[in-house]
Amino acid sequence: MDENRRESPRVSVSLYVERTEEPAITPIHIRNLSATGYLVRGAVLAGQGGIFHATFRVRPASGEVRVTTRGRVVHSRIDGHNTEIGIKIESFGSEAEKIAYLEYVSELARKEL
Repeated sequence: MDENRRESPRVSVSLYVERTEEPAITPIHIRNLSATGYLVRGAVLAGQGGIFHATFRVRPASGEVRVTTRGRVVHSRIDGHNTEIGIKIESFGSEAEKIAYLEYVSELARKEL
């Protein structure tokens, strides 16, 4: 994902995806987040333009929340046995999940300043 085209800055994280609808033979690791998407790495089959579903936990100050997202793959790059994919979030499991996710990204962005 080109930093010059980004709608919001990325923040570094280390989160693991608990569940996806795509086949994966190794854990999928979230490397960074932004208000509009995230970057994952792992042995996952998801090509550019495809849909990616994921469930993971965020930990804003208000408390841990399990977040489910549906997103579009906007970047895909194979690196050895792993694929790095950029996801643009299209929807959340609920409005409360979206609020918790955005709160978490905002808190991390403030810490990186």
